Amino acid sequence: MQGHLKILSPKPVDLGDENAATVTAENYADYPLLILSRGGKKEIARITANRNGNYRVELPPGDYVLDVQGRAPGHVRAKPQPFTVVSNQPVRVDMDIDTGIR
Repeated sequence: MQGHLKILSPKPVDLGDENAATVTAENYADYPLLILSRGGKKEIARITANRNGNYRVELPPGDYVLDVQGRAPGHVRAKPQPFTVVSNQPVRVDMDIDTGIR
């Protein structure tokens, strides 16, 4: 399974602001991704996106859910992404998260 993590901020972007926050490798490390069993009860793997926001993990065939650690009301907002791994077939699952930082 591979994909891309996109960190969204509800804060408006000021193109003239030289001090505007940018997404860095450290930001990606702040939002570990969890691969859970389809029922969401068991953690299968924990992955961190690289400095470009990309991630990859080998998984056996089965049904899974990609989620973000710390997802809760008032914290990180993201929609869990269910996906299925089939033997010898690549699967791409992208994740968008809203940090809620204003």
